[in-house]
Amino acid sequence: MQIVRITILSLAVTAASFAAKFDGMWTGELTTQNGAMVITLSLKAEGENLTGTVETPMGVAAIKEGKIKGDELSWVTVLERNGNSIQIINKAKVTGTEMKVTVSAEGRDGSAEFTVKRSS
Repeated sequence: MQIVRITILSLAVTAASFAAKFDGMWTGELTTQNGAMVITLSLKAEGENLTGTVETPMGVAAIKEGKIKGDELSWVTVLERNGNSIQIINKAKVTGTEMKVTVSAEGRDGSAEFTVKRSS
């Protein structure tokens, strides 16, 4: 019985530290054809699910379909522009206090990369 308790406690501590690896605010800049754009991610890990928001000068978008696999994250945001909706697909890899994000627009060629750093 003691071994079962220790195993459960170990798994709980591991899950909590795993979530802490992603939870919080992350800030960086994406260079666009119109100049640099500040991006702030507010993330919350819940098991293998990722929730939160992405804030840019264009507004705040909720993270949808957020997934966690090891140190890799993926999520979708929706950009509303001129009455049209565009799904933005995000894939990221976390290394320490930095996250490298690759972003692409659904149905369009090309992608962009930017790095965010943990800010809280």
